[in-house]
Amino acid sequence: MKKRISLLFTFVIIGFPLFASIITLSESDAVTLALNQNYELKSSLIDLQKVEDQKKNSWNVMLPDFSIEGSVTNSNAIFGSSNGDYLKITGSLSSSVTLNKYDKYYMEYDKLNYESELLNYEDDQKSLEVEVQKAFYYLLANKQSLDIQKMNLDLALKRWEQMQSKYDNGLASELEVLETQSTYENLKPSYTTAYNSYQTQLMNFKSFLGIDLDQDIELNGDLDVEILDLDADALISTFLNNRIDIQNAQKAIDLKTSLYDIEKASDISPSLALSLDYSYYNSDLLDSDWSDSASVTATISIPLNGYIEGSEEDIAISDAQRSIEQSQLSYESAVEDAQMEIKTLVMEIEGYKENIDICEIAIDISQKTYDATEEAYNLGATELLNLTESQTTLFSAKQDLLTSQYNYLSAVFDLEKALNASVDEIKSILEL
Repeated sequence: MKKRISLLFTFVIIGFPLFASIITLSESDAVTLALNQNYELKSSLIDLQKVEDQKKNSWNVMLPDFSIEGSVTNSNAIFGSSNGDYLKITGSLSSSVTLNKYDKYYMEYDKLNYESELLNYEDDQKSLEVEVQKAFYYLLANKQSLDIQKMNLDLALKRWEQMQSKYDNGLASELEVLETQSTYENLKPSYTTAYNSYQTQLMNFKSFLGIDLDQDIELNGDLDVEILDLDADALISTFLNNRIDIQNAQKAIDLKTSLYDIEKASDISPSLALSLDYSYYNSDLLDSDWSDSASVTATISIPLNGYIEGSEEDIAISDAQRSIEQSQLSYESAVEDAQMEIKTLVMEIEGYKENIDICEIAIDISQKTYDATEEAYNLGATELLNLTESQTTLFSAKQDLLTSQYNYLSAVFDLEKALNASVDEIKSILEL
């Protein structure tokens, strides 16, 4: 459970009043809370910041090395004359820098590495957002299903009470009272189980968002779905390269190529080393005559082992080239997997859309059947068992519709993530 002070701060940021008796959460509110509270996402952000710092300061590979030295030397004769004794003080400044072709590639690698880490962070954000969206609408579906069960239970109770009243007035038998009571009592365990399950899910959701478990919340939303007419091939051609995993697979090729350039440049490219040394010294403290000296050195180094076939350097270059080829294979595999995922999601959505139509028809038929059966029951033309069965069928059809609506919404959320695009962006392509 999060600290109360962090919760209050979070509620103020997203516009919730402090100490509200009931907090009303929309889908966007829930997503905002999760993005602010999730520890894994915060850890991912720290990783991104570290890589960003490396990118911003990648120029430091060309920064010269500087050093300052100071020394004092006291020389005294042990045997013989002390005329050669002296106290020498020396100060020196040194600087060196090595210029290599691969310094440029290191800076390019840091840039590519940051872009890859940024994609990973965006993917973590999107995954968390989809997880919250699914949990939000799953709770809504379960709450509405619970309401249906409560209506079923209340209706059974009302029918029992009415039958008891008829019995008291001599208009019904004891058996009829027992039948209605039995129907009511048999519905109570399933409702209690469903209620406890919903409360547990609600607590898990509050814990996931960092909300105090004792805080009452109310979800503001509905399961009304916007039916989409999807074309898998059109979605693939438009959004495939926009997928985060495809971008990351391409970025992996670029990173391996950059590492190959670094390996090759370090093993076969020449380097130029420049050094500067400056000294300032005095051999006698009593002598005001100080001396200095300076030297500049330039050294060119040309590695040769990289040109020798079978050398360690040559093998390292070949391995780097093979890593590029492996990354290209991984990219092709990622493209095939992505195409399959998109087509599968579109088929699932089409299936759920068909289920919604079937459920709506089933509800319409079940409602008419129930109304006719209830009328017949009130006229004494059918038994209570038939009325109870038609009532159960009606409420079951309504729950099936809720399940189909949730499955449809859940698949749409998965499709948004699979395409790295919003519903509005998807619709804009399909309308062309």
